[in-house]
Amino acid sequence: MNKDVFYVGIDVGCQELWLSIEGFKPKMFKHSKDGIRALHNWSQKRSNHKQIHFCMEATGVYSISVASLLAKKRQTVVSIVNPAQIAAYARAQMRRSKTDQIDAEVIRNYAETQSPPIWTPLSQTLRQLTALVTQADAIKECLQQWSNRCHAQGFVPDLPKEITQSQRALERSLKRELKKIETAINNLCAQESTLAQQLALLSTIPGVANQTAVKLLAYGQNWLTERSPKALTAYAGLAPHHHQSGSSVRAKSRTDKRGNPKLRKTL
Repeated sequence: MNKDVFYVGIDVGCQELWLSIEGFKPKMFKHSKDGIRALHNWSQKRSNHKQIHFCMEATGVYSISVASLLAKKRQTVVSIVNPAQIAAYARAQMRRSKTDQIDAEVIRNYAETQSPPIWTPLSQTLRQLTALVTQADAIKECLQQWSNRCHAQGFVPDLPKEITQSQRALERSLKRELKKIETAINNLCAQESTLAQQLALLSTIPGVANQTAVKLLAYGQNWLTERSPKALTAYAGLAPHHHQSGSSVRAKSRTDKRGNPKLRKTL
C-alpha cells in the first residue's frame, strides 16, 4: 500500500455507483455524468491533496464510461480489474456476504494491497474500429441464424408465402447493412496510417490475412502492444492449464479458456 496514494473502490452498476473510502461508510452516486463528477469531487475533498487511485471491476461499457471520465481528472488514475480476481480476493478474506457496499470495500482493499496496473483509455480510432468490427460480427451472426431458420422452414408443409418473402427481405436488409459496416471498416483502416501499419505487420504472420488482422486489432486492442506474449496468450484464453498435486492427482492438461472469447474465436 502506497501511503501517498488515496485509494477508492467503486462498485459499478448501470444506474448506481457505490463508493468505498477508508474511514467512511460506502456512499452511493448516480451513474451519470453529474453523478461521476460528484463522486470525484467528494473523493477529492477527502484525499488530503493525495493522488487518487480509483479501482473498479470490468463491467463492459458501464465501467468504461466511468473510467473514461475519471481518467481525465487531475491527480487521478484508474484501474479496471478482472471480476474473477475480485471474487477470489473476497473469498480469501472470508467474506460471507455480498452486497454492492461490501463489493466496493473489497475492491478498495484489493487496490490497496495488490497495486493493480493503471488503465489507459483506447485511442479514438481503436474504439471506432472495435465498435465497427463488433457490429459486423453481430450482423453475421444474425444472418447465420436467419439462414438456419430459412433452411428449417423449407421442411414446413404449406408454409405461407408471406413468411418466405419476409425471410428474403430480412436477409437482403442485413446484407446491405453488413456491406455498409465493412466499407466503413475498410475506409477507417485506409485513412489511419497507424492502423494500416499495424495491419500490414500482423499480416506478415503465416495464416493471418487482412480480415483476421482487423479482428485481432479490434479484440486484442492494447494487449497486442502493451503486454507480454504470455499475458496475451492468457488474455486470449489459450494458455495451458495443468492440474497436478502429489502423486495421486495427474489430470490431463488442457487449454484454459478463461479469456476473451472473441479474440480466441478469431485465432
